Amino acid sequence: MVAEMFAMMIERESDMHLAGTAHGVGEAISLVASERPDVVLMDYRLPDGDGIAAVKAILEQWPETHVLMLSGDAPQDLMAHAIEAGCVGMLAKNRPMDELLSAIRSASRGELVFRVEEMNTLLEHLRKPVNPDADFLTRREIEVLQLLAEGYATERIAAALFISIHTVRNHVSKILTKLGAHSKLEAVAIATRDKIVTLRA
Repeated sequence: MVAEMFAMMIERESDMHLAGTAHGVGEAISLVASERPDVVLMDYRLPDGDGIAAVKAILEQWPETHVLMLSGDAPQDLMAHAIEAGCVGMLAKNRPMDELLSAIRSASRGELVFRVEEMNTLLEHLRKPVNPDADFLTRREIEVLQLLAEGYATERIAAALFISIHTVRNHVSKILTKLGAHSKLEAVAIATRDKIVTLRA
């Protein structure tokens, strides 16, 4: 019922196209394979498995896909796993419809989607070890991380720092490697937990 409601809402938007709906891990992977959507809204509880497994399978084959995890009443440790799996954001099912649509648009632009208060409650569940300091990150990498934490997409970071998009992508790649993160959102979460960057409401 929730999937059908979201589908109807998306179909009414002139700048969006509904690729389809899936009701399980297998269907979700098949749909992404055939339609290659920009954004996937993924529930964490599916009839034939969990959304985390689906996210991992999708991003392993199509890493350019932006996956938003619908949090619902998911436990915090499970949502931490969603971040570690590579989701670009989390969204509670009970949020207003206009907020969901805004989140989809943000995700399609490569922006991270999360509420500061929700992120703060997840930090203690991250499994990555604590980094004692940020000396292994360069000043520019920390600047890029901070802008990621503020929701900037790649193009906007490039403009803000007066560098090329290619340079931003190189910085992000190095940040992920150094932090042992699988996604920009996980990198921001780790950096926030270790007080390398600050989340701003």
